[in-house]
Amino acid sequence: MNSLPRRADHQPAKDSSIRSNQSAASKLQDVSVLLVGAGRRGLTTLVPALRFSKPMRLAAIVETPERVAELQAMPELAFPLYDSIDSALAACVPHLAIVATPHDSHVPLTIRLLEAHIPTLLEKPPARNCREFSDLMQAIDDNRTPLTTNLPLHYQSGFKDFIRTLRSPALTDAEVFITADVPSWPGIGHWRQSRARAGGGVLMDLGYHYLELLVTCLGLPDHVAVKLRALAATDDVEDQAHASLYFAARRIAVEIGLKSGTDLTRRSELLIVRDQEPIFANASNPPRARSEHSAGAPLPSADIAQLRSLLGTGFLTGGGPWREALGRQVKVLSLLDQIYARADYLPNMSERVLV
Repeated sequence: MNSLPRRADHQPAKDSSIRSNQSAASKLQDVSVLLVGAGRRGLTTLVPALRFSKPMRLAAIVETPERVAELQAMPELAFPLYDSIDSALAACVPHLAIVATPHDSHVPLTIRLLEAHIPTLLEKPPARNCREFSDLMQAIDDNRTPLTTNLPLHYQSGFKDFIRTLRSPALTDAEVFITADVPSWPGIGHWRQSRARAGGGVLMDLGYHYLELLVTCLGLPDHVAVKLRALAATDDVEDQAHASLYFAARRIAVEIGLKSGTDLTRRSELLIVRDQEPIFANASNPPRARSEHSAGAPLPSADIAQLRSLLGTGFLTGGGPWREALGRQVKVLSLLDQIYARADYLPNMSERVLV
């Protein structure tokens, strides 16, 4: 259990009502959630997930003033809407917050929630680089409030055997191939196409998931070589990435091929080979998320599974392995910092890692 330490200058009266609120929610009876950010993922995934999941309920949404006016015109969004975290917290004290905003706003918004002692689930990447993430870690310590990152691959059935195989100490002298495509979306104000705002392109947005899995199962690689393809503009993000990683302790080589594009559908292929023979193979082509506004929207099981796991381990009151998970995020962001600093940028790249 990673319960939160108490500081010598702790003032119980200051946040006793908040702590009481969190303690009540830890009984898993009625967990109110504040959603910060109602963009594409918020509307198509998180809103329907919370709408159809108990004991969680969506209590309110925070968006920019311009977006609030737009969302208010959607009759199906029958939730309180606020144009700032402060105005939302003045009206309610949620048990949990989810931050699903552009990457460059992750850190300041999350710090404000931690200052208000609201346990928070933050969409990946938690920050654009290690320097930003260190500010979040400091805010956790200063405010004794838990934080974790959304990691859906850990909760998807199609990845559980892959993770189990990678974790096994018996897996040595092997080659791992990961190939994944994702449809690209510019984001509101085209923020996803800006390296300054997004921190990176397909390697940051999609590759983060796979790098996190590898770090979790194998530790940090001993060798990394990456090739990226970016568009012509200086600040453009990459739409293709090829990474070669080597983990010396178990003599495992990993090849990752990632691609994003407006004409692509989400898909992934996983392959583990030893002695030139496949010992694990899995290809998935999950359906596109349906609009939250459509009737009978499917339940995003991975998101709900992680939320329920957090509640079950006592995350709202500081319990569970969330600090250990944050430690892995530091390693992943450090690896991404290294990759972006050393990557080769090429005008053209091969289409696939797997044939």
